Amino acid sequence: MLKRRIGNDRYLVFWNDKYYVINNLTFKLLDMFDKQKNLKVMEKEMGYNKKELKILYHEIEKKLMSKDYYEDNLKLETPIKIQWKITNKCNLKCKHCYLGKLDGFELPYETAIKIADMIIDSNVMEVTISGGECLTYLGIEEIIKKFIDNGIKVNVFTNALLLKNILDKIDLTILDKGLLLFYISVDGLKETHEKIRGKNTFDKTIENIKYAISKGYTIITNTVINKINYCDIISMVTLLKAIGVKDVQLSNLIVQGNASKDLKISMKEQLILKEKINNLYKEHPEFGYIYYSEIPDNEGIRKVYTFHAGKKNYIGNDNWKCTAGVARVTINPNGTVYCCPFIKDSYLGDLNKNNLKEIWANVNRFKFLKKLSEQSTDRVCLAIKLGKKGENND
Repeated sequence: MLKRRIGNDRYLVFWNDKYYVINNLTFKLLDMFDKQKNLKVMEKEMGYNKKELKILYHEIEKKLMSKDYYEDNLKLETPIKIQWKITNKCNLKCKHCYLGKLDGFELPYETAIKIADMIIDSNVMEVTISGGECLTYLGIEEIIKKFIDNGIKVNVFTNALLLKNILDKIDLTILDKGLLLFYISVDGLKETHEKIRGKNTFDKTIENIKYAISKGYTIITNTVINKINYCDIISMVTLLKAIGVKDVQLSNLIVQGNASKDLKISMKEQLILKEKINNLYKEHPEFGYIYYSEIPDNEGIRKVYTFHAGKKNYIGNDNWKCTAGVARVTINPNGTVYCCPFIKDSYLGDLNKNNLKEIWANVNRFKFLKKLSEQSTDRVCLAIKLGKKGENND
């Protein structure tokens, strides 16, 4: 369990894939729960009897389930999450890429290491590394390892073509594989995937997914649903689950960059697909969960569902909340920092000139948070509301 002190007897912890603000007593109790200690051992170590421990766990459960408790207690001096677009270089030219044509810019390795040290010194708990294609960056394996050695959770967004090469360099040195998670793009079966991503990409991607799973790493895939791959989705999910992918995420096309409107599926097609997914998970309850979100409306609101064992659960419109500027910032390939990468007036500073703590305190962050509270009270995607992302973009 990752833990960060944020005040007097107040800690931010990453537990069961979520962040919580708790006190030290709660941390000890959750830690014992994770280690599956029995009640007698806990009574002895904590000085509470069985009845008192049950009451404490009941209170903890109530507070951890409360959104208000988290929101009211989260006051951060530095961000807890970083999205680092470490390179503007990519080894593919995907038809649905919202980034469009990339200029290939990236900072020298020596500068990237300095930025990594700033992130570590700022007590960040989680770093998402992306690009471009982040695994093309020379020395990326050392940066990943550096974060993990300092107890920082690392999410790597990749097309996986270079994944085996990177793992062969660092696998034996990764002591806690739970800190390294790979989000891999798969866009259908072979013919469809390669129609979107290029020739000779599918087999290599699947081969490297299998390799990473065999080494004990968690793999989550993401598929951008579009006109080209729409008919492949069910067969693709079946294949990915069969090879051991933990979660399959289906996301919607952002009409921007390389992606044109004619790639977008209709609402009717979307509803048909949702029903097919539901039927698939009735037939295969062993598949676990699949996460699926409908296309956001003009307000940035989307309906989010999970499918599990044939049960379709509507999560809600506001279950996902944007943490941009609240707990997360984005670092661009040139070292500039934004609350939101799509909103240019959320600029906070340049890591070539200032450290992360100074940048986090920039007055623009507070202006952004004010705008967020005024225009997006549920913290849905402000970029979509302002027409900065997707098909509303000018």
